[in-house]
Amino acid sequence: MASLDGKKLRKVIDPTLAKVFTHPLRGHVWVTLFERGEVSPAEIASELKLESHEVSYHFRELKRRNLIRLVRTVQRRGFDEHFYEPVAPALNFDDAEWMKLPAGIREAFSGEMVRQIIDGLTEALDAGSFDARNRHLSQSWLLVDERGWKELMRAVQKALDRFLVIGERGAERRRTSGEPGIPVCLAMAAFETADGIARREAGETETL
Repeated sequence: MASLDGKKLRKVIDPTLAKVFTHPLRGHVWVTLFERGEVSPAEIASELKLESHEVSYHFRELKRRNLIRLVRTVQRRGFDEHFYEPVAPALNFDDAEWMKLPAGIREAFSGEMVRQIIDGLTEALDAGSFDARNRHLSQSWLLVDERGWKELMRAVQKALDRFLVIGERGAERRRTSGEPGIPVCLAMAAFETADGIARREAGETETL
């Protein structure tokens, strides 16, 4: 995990964004925005015990690169507190570029992403937010051929694209209505199992 003056920061693990996130604080800000929906430089500065002007600089850099946008401003005593939301999809990889990476790097990235998902799930369960709404939780087992695998990957990508459109439409509505956003973690995974799908009946699904 990246660090700043001994403080642990969250990682941005998409290699295509490496040049943008030359400072670890920008990665921490971007991932935190996706987790919470919106955040201000003052909040990050307070949490990390940093100077507000230092944190604000990195927010401006992210905004300049169209990775975040200003959503509202709250007048405080003596200053205006600006709140931002993320723009680009977080932690999403182009399949072709992904497969060009060495296997060891792919495994490291996948491991880090899985750990982040597990941490998010654990935090939501502990906080009671996981079951606060009519959330979705399911696990399915399929037995496919090579053509079916390609079809499955295309279907997953289409679903993700649709989810991102829903998020963009919600952001547009909130800019007009002023309604607070609902921070949502949407984790998707489709992978070949370690011990073989033959142990389970094809088409079996568990839903809670």
